[in-house]
Amino acid sequence: MPVSNRLPVLSLALASGAMDAFTFLALGRVFTSNMTGNLVLLGVSAGHGHFSEALGSLVALTAFTCGLVGTFRFTVSTTGWTARTRLALGAELVLLIALALAWALSGPRLPVIATAALAMGIQSAVTDRLHTFIGSTTFITGALTSSISRHLTPGTGPPHIPELVAVLLALSLGAAAAAVTLHLLPAAAPVIALLGAAMALISSTR
Repeated sequence: MPVSNRLPVLSLALASGAMDAFTFLALGRVFTSNMTGNLVLLGVSAGHGHFSEALGSLVALTAFTCGLVGTFRFTVSTTGWTARTRLALGAELVLLIALALAWALSGPRLPVIATAALAMGIQSAVTDRLHTFIGSTTFITGALTSSISRHLTPGTGPPHIPELVAVLLALSLGAAAAAVTLHLLPAAAPVIALLGAAMALISSTR
């Protein structure tokens, strides 16, 4: 992974982990970053008759998809860090600020979920445009699978194992930080993801 992408990608992985931990623990068992897990939770909630939780997962899926579509259209034919990818990341940052304020003011659950998922959809599209081995900081399973495959299959490209481990650690660190903050200072819990996104935007310009 190019040096210019390392800190931004790690920062966005931290933001993704923090946001999923926050929304799962504080907003009724919903993921707003990991849509595979979110679809599983949607099915589980619906199967158990917990329709409020199922609705939250459906809202997250819809908002995340909107973030993807809007960002991919805005950054069409874009590769790497450009004015458009940074503007998109700036939009994510604005959404995370709004989310943090809404949470601190006890805003309604579904709009908070939608805001979080929209921001994570934008982030997923931005990281896809970077064309790094990780693909997306909101979907690590694919990167893990491809890295192990390349490691065990000679001639298929570099496995990027050290970088993958760093991303996995950043994701876990973000989740842990959000969980601890939610326990000790609940009103500030969304700030962990916000700081990760801000760090990514700042470091992308260096």
